[in-house]
Amino acid sequence: MYLKRLELQGFKSFADKTVLEFMPGITTVIGPNGSGKSNISDAIRWVLGEQSIKSLRGAKSEDIIFAGTQNRKSLGFAEASLVFNNDDGKLPIEYAEVTVTRRIYRTGETGYFINKTPCRLKDILELFMDTGIGKDGYSIIGQGKIDEILSNKSEDRRHIFEEAAGIVKYRSRKEDSEKKLERSKLNLLRINDILSEIENNMEPLKIQSEKAKKFLSLREELKGIEVGLFLYNIDLYKERLEKITADEDIMNSTYENEQKSQEEKNEKKNKLKVEINNLIEEIESMQNIGFESSNQIEKINSNINVSEERISNIQENNKRYETEIAEINDKIVELEEEKKQKIAKKENLFSNKEKFEKELTEKEEELKQLTAKLSDKQLEIENKKKIIEENTDRKYEVQNDINTQDVTIDSVEKNIKAKTEELELTISELDGARLKKSEIEQNFIEIESRRNKLKNDLSEIENKKIEADNKIKSFETEINTLGQEIRIKEARLKFLEETEKEKEGYTKSVKSLLKSADMNPELKKGLHDVVANLLNVKKEYEVAIEMSLGASLQNVVTETEQEAKKLIEYLRKNNLGRVTFLPISAVKGKKLERVNLNINGVIGIASDLVQYDKKYDGIFNNLLGRTVIVDDMEAGIAVAKKNNYSFRVVTLKGDIINSSGAMTGGSVQTKTVNILGRSREIEELKENLNKLNSSLKNKEKEKEEYLASIEELLETIEHLESNLQEIDIEYATQKQKVELISENVDKLTIRMDKTKKEIENLNNQKNDIAENKEKLIEDLAKLEKEIQTLNLVVEEFVKLNKDDQTYIDNLNMDITNLKISVSSFEESEMSIDEMTERINADIENNKNSIKVKNEQIEQNKQEEENLRAQIEEFKVKIIEIKENVKNSGSKIEELKKSKNEKNTELEKIEKEIEEQFGRLQDLKEQLVKIDLKKNKTSQDLEDVINRMWEEYELTPNNAEGFVKTTDPAKTQKDVNYLRNQIRDLGSINIDSIKEYQTLKERYDFMCEQRLDLENSMTKLRNVISEMITIMKAQFKEKFKLINKNFDEVFKELFGGGKAELILENEDDVLNCGIDIRVQPPGKKLQNMTLLSGGEKAFTAIAILFAILKINPAPFCVLDEIEAALDDVNVNRYAEYLKKFAKDTQFLVITHRKGTMEAADTVYGITMEENGISKLLSMKLK
Repeated sequence: MYLKRLELQGFKSFADKTVLEFMPGITTVIGPNGSGKSNISDAIRWVLGEQSIKSLRGAKSEDIIFAGTQNRKSLGFAEASLVFNNDDGKLPIEYAEVTVTRRIYRTGETGYFINKTPCRLKDILELFMDTGIGKDGYSIIGQGKIDEILSNKSEDRRHIFEEAAGIVKYRSRKEDSEKKLERSKLNLLRINDILSEIENNMEPLKIQSEKAKKFLSLREELKGIEVGLFLYNIDLYKERLEKITADEDIMNSTYENEQKSQEEKNEKKNKLKVEINNLIEEIESMQNIGFESSNQIEKINSNINVSEERISNIQENNKRYETEIAEINDKIVELEEEKKQKIAKKENLFSNKEKFEKELTEKEEELKQLTAKLSDKQLEIENKKKIIEENTDRKYEVQNDINTQDVTIDSVEKNIKAKTEELELTISELDGARLKKSEIEQNFIEIESRRNKLKNDLSEIENKKIEADNKIKSFETEINTLGQEIRIKEARLKFLEETEKEKEGYTKSVKSLLKSADMNPELKKGLHDVVANLLNVKKEYEVAIEMSLGASLQNVVTETEQEAKKLIEYLRKNNLGRVTFLPISAVKGKKLERVNLNINGVIGIASDLVQYDKKYDGIFNNLLGRTVIVDDMEAGIAVAKKNNYSFRVVTLKGDIINSSGAMTGGSVQTKTVNILGRSREIEELKENLNKLNSSLKNKEKEKEEYLASIEELLETIEHLESNLQEIDIEYATQKQKVELISENVDKLTIRMDKTKKEIENLNNQKNDIAENKEKLIEDLAKLEKEIQTLNLVVEEFVKLNKDDQTYIDNLNMDITNLKISVSSFEESEMSIDEMTERINADIENNKNSIKVKNEQIEQNKQEEENLRAQIEEFKVKIIEIKENVKNSGSKIEELKKSKNEKNTELEKIEKEIEEQFGRLQDLKEQLVKIDLKKNKTSQDLEDVINRMWEEYELTPNNAEGFVKTTDPAKTQKDVNYLRNQIRDLGSINIDSIKEYQTLKERYDFMCEQRLDLENSMTKLRNVISEMITIMKAQFKEKFKLINKNFDEVFKELFGGGKAELILENEDDVLNCGIDIRVQPPGKKLQNMTLLSGGEKAFTAIAILFAILKINPAPFCVLDEIEAALDDVNVNRYAEYLKKFAKDTQFLVITHRKGTMEAADTVYGITMEENGISKLLSMKLK
């Protein structure tokens, strides 16, 4: 880090904006006297926070603003900016270039800026703290700073060493903490005074408040009772009048209405009881919801597992169906191929059939022509032949039908076989499923039995657990109460010990003396203690003894007069104030003798009522030996008169009767802590804390012993709950398995029944086909027999007409053969058609099977989706159950609240029913007593109404809000009693209620403030102690290095000799002065005051270089500090500057040639125009 540039505008003689650019190394500023060179140093000091205008060579703040010349007007503001290069991050700010600006206006307004952002002076001081840069640091050294280092007062040169040691920030923080501590002490004193004042006023105001509250309560109670009594009397008189004037029917009607109302209320009462019972059951149910919800969650998880298992089964079935579909598709392909082959064969047959049919037609035509020429016999034979042909055709048709039936029977038998195999497989699966179902149901029954047993066991032991929980809560409540009491007393004890340690309550002079004596054993020698700490007083005598001693409580007891004299001199030397000392060797007091104290109320001589060491007899006889303590002022006056006012009398309340007859008394300010009772209270608190800690340990031990005693019970409950949870899971799983296997058994049973039905249908079909086949065989036999008979007739005729017949026979043979062939073609064609139809049917069946299986797959997929949706619903339900468990606590409270409300309503209704029952009885009695005194009753009624108006300005109509009494005699007694009580209270201050409440709130608030202040003071003391420790260690370390460097630098600058820095008091390194002892070459060791002016300046420069050596400042401004040196020493000084220029940037204001020669850059300041400085610059290297 280094100073990059300085920008000035309107600052002193720099009227125009002036910018001085700086580079690392040495920059000198030269110019004639009065040209404004030192204004540059002043500007840097001013920007870094200098507040003293005198230090800037001015009288008032306006003096640093350009004041104008004969030719130029004055300016309205002055501004200066320092720009630093912060690449190394030495400044604690996140910028590589930091600009610090200060501006002031003639109006007095001023402002600080960091990188053009407004800030506080404190921010700038903290930014450069411990860097060596600052208005009071060692980075700006002028003639004034040289004078400060060379000052005759060694204390004045401390600051530069503290800046070098880096403890300025700690001292600043310590001083801030001490100021805060002092303010806290003052605040605490003020709070204690306020509390004392409040405490004095609270008690009488509390009595007045309670008295006023009692009056209001009694008055309100009297009003409620007496108005109720009035209302009762009014109603009573009205009822009497109604009874006299109303007839019996109206009275009976009234009675019936009351009875009906009572029945309605009874009905409402019963309904409320049912609702309350329902609420109790619901509360119990909600209380068990945690356990039941756990079971429900486990059951739902079990259902999820079962659903997932079902999904797995569905997926396996779908895979099996897809495999079967693939196989059926392969079979369809084969059938389609077979079908194609049959169609091709049919087409081939069709072409051959046409050829044979043509030839048959030609032969038949030829035969027809021949037969036309035949005789009747021949015609008959020919007809027979035709019959033979027709029968032959019929025979082939029947034979074809038989063959078709055979094919159909084969197909049906194959189907029967396949269905039988399927039935056997289904029966086998069904048997296995039923066996598995039996096993699962048996396991389920066993699990259910175990579950019920565990539930019963847990229910029996649950009441013991509730009792144990209540007992544990009782222990915890007592432990928490004891713990809270211990914390309050510990805080009080800590506060008292701190105040005792810090000597709070004593005057500043006594406190300072005691603290100094604690730190200085030599000072402590011969000093015993203050009077307050040398005696013990019972609590009941504390006020009297404190009033007797007065300021003497803070007198300091010493062994002899010499110790007292030594301490007085110490107080005077250190300006610590005044203290009264009581030397044991000099103070010899005498106790009262030959006085008459045999008066009722006299307690004794004050010195006899306190305890102290015998060696202080003279002291306490002097202070208390001629003071008598009495109970009250009456006894005091009596004993004083009896002894002719020969001694002082003090009452227990602190009132004083002096020997002169003067009397002092009144209220005594109640103190939070007094120095006399502080030690006693500390001891009492320690004793109480020991007892409370012992009680706490005993209670915790009792709790642990109780927990140990019920450990087995808790383990049993935990074990039962764990087992029940596990068995609930197993129960839900087994139940799901039972349902699943039952569903599977049902499906297999349905499938078995369906398969049996299909086999039965196929067998029936097979029997029908067999019957048709038998009929066809019989028809075939008849046809063959008929053909054989006809053939014999034809053969016989042929033998007789062999030649003519031969041609016809041959022709017939050809026709027959052709017909057979055509018939064969037709049979084959029919067979192919049937086979094609069968193949089509098989294809259709297979396609239907595929469709069914695809539908089953879709159903399975749908079922799988439903199951997955169900699983998601289960998961949502688990979340809902958990949410319900979470909300069950508030729900239970709502239910309990509702139950309490209904109980209250029930009690109210029961009370109303009871009152109504009483009224019904009254009505019965009054029905008998309707008789006399209507006028008297009317007069009594009017008197009551008038009295109620006179007393409370109420009429019966606007007094509906008051409860009518049911016992007037007792109520009248209560009224008389309350009136007497109100009379006994005397005068009442109603406003005291609000005043006391306000005062009480203020008192509580101030107590809290006091506790906060006490804690804050303790923390501040700890911070100050830590700061002092750090400062001492750091200052000693750095001072040692500076001392070593000072000797080395001194020898180098002076060419020999010896130099040393000496702490005047090494026990108080943070406050003592620093002495400088030097021995230039060839001279004796001597003090700074004996050196010449040049030697002093050179010594100061040596100190500066010694500091820079251990803690180099980023830049250093030197304003003509070498003015007093001769040329030889100036050259030495310049050479030494060059040495440090590597680590520190120097801005040197000088007139000396040797210093100029060492510079890297030279700025010249001149005044071309009177009163206005102008800048000239030159780089030498």
